[in-house]
Amino acid sequence: MKDRELIRELNKILTLEHGHLGMYENFLNHRDKDTRRTFRRFMEIEKEHINKITAVILNMGGKPSIIVESGDIIGQLFGITINAATDREVIKTYSYIEKKSHQGYSDFVTKLEDDSEARNQFIAEIASSNMLEAQLMHLWLEDKLKTLN
Repeated sequence: MKDRELIRELNKILTLEHGHLGMYENFLNHRDKDTRRTFRRFMEIEKEHINKITAVILNMGGKPSIIVESGDIIGQLFGITINAATDREVIKTYSYIEKKSHQGYSDFVTKLEDDSEARNQFIAEIASSNMLEAQLMHLWLEDKLKTLN
């Protein structure tokens, strides 16, 4: 993958990560203590993802930028609107988003691994850790859904 294309893909991922950060930043608004604690940690994880992707872009000589055409980042990228009223609806929506994030990371990592360039293999390792965390967040959200009415 050429540098320009790779930086463009990384900036798309950076946009998604900023959207994920926005999902979890309002962790204090949830009544359930377990949800608040978990969403606070998810927020920290999303910040870590942002920092890792930003560092890769900068090390490649690129400029980190959030690609926003208009409106809600997550809604634009996934074709959904987050306007959920109940905890159950919020958690269901977030679970869907984390599942899609995992799939997106998986496709990106596969593309990088198919490229024999050492730099791309290194970036694949960074992206795969984010992919794993997205999967773990999705699984927690799915498990939490089972406990809600």
